[in-house]
Amino acid sequence: MIVKKTRILSIVALGLFLFLRTDPVPGQSQSAQLKPSHSQTIEALDTTTLFTEANKRYKEDTYSDAAQLYEKLILSGVQNGELYYNLGNSYFKMGMLGKAILSYRLAELYLPRDQDLKTNLVYAREMTKDKLESRPLFSFLNEFCFWYSKLNLTELLIVFLILNGLCWALALIRIFLRNEYYNYLFLIILSITVIVSISLGLKLYHHYYSIEGVVVAKEISVRAGNGINNTPLFQLHDGAEFKIIEQQGAWSKIELGDGKRGWIENRWIGTCQLESWPALTSSGAGT
Repeated sequence: MIVKKTRILSIVALGLFLFLRTDPVPGQSQSAQLKPSHSQTIEALDTTTLFTEANKRYKEDTYSDAAQLYEKLILSGVQNGELYYNLGNSYFKMGMLGKAILSYRLAELYLPRDQDLKTNLVYAREMTKDKLESRPLFSFLNEFCFWYSKLNLTELLIVFLILNGLCWALALIRIFLRNEYYNYLFLIILSITVIVSISLGLKLYHHYYSIEGVVVAKEISVRAGNGINNTPLFQLHDGAEFKIIEQQGAWSKIELGDGKRGWIENRWIGTCQLESWPALTSSGAGT
């Protein structure tokens, strides 16, 4: 496992950015800028100090302290893939597979092309007790439409906006320059734009409406209904992944990759959505 290099924005007296990096360890015009307030400067320096201290604790093998500091950074509003990656490494070193996998999944939303992240996620999944069949929702897009899996949501949106701009530009050019070459070019760019727009729509749906989750307790019971008195159907263990298909109060109805369904308590799971973090429970035994 390695600690990811990251960039932390730090406002100094002249309003410049401070670039902070860590060493790997195993696993408007300038004149128009506003001067930062004293409180903003102190806050930025505190963020830098926290990150430095968190990496120090990780290198000293005090992973619990490192995880707490990474969490504090994320809660302060410094959210990026590197922080979630480092947090996942800390959890992994602590033996908390569920929280590690969840953190890696959140890091993927920022770093879809990071090979170290992919390797660690695969390794963590191999160590889970439940060997569940994987059945991705958009497997075709992941395999054949490289931009869907290789670009995060923000990057895909930027590509769509650029292509959309090119379409409008070519449409205007065709009005003034009646050339068959521009007609063909316009049709090609238009076709690509339509494909990317569909991919973007699916990614937005997947990000906001297709909720996936991870078990963050040692063992939990999946029940026939949304109540503690309902019949247990089967057991899931730390790190098991699933899709949430319904939520009612403190319970969620889940579906596994092999089609099995049931209800579990929300306190024993984490959802792969940035908006829900860090509602993580202790990795104790579920019921």
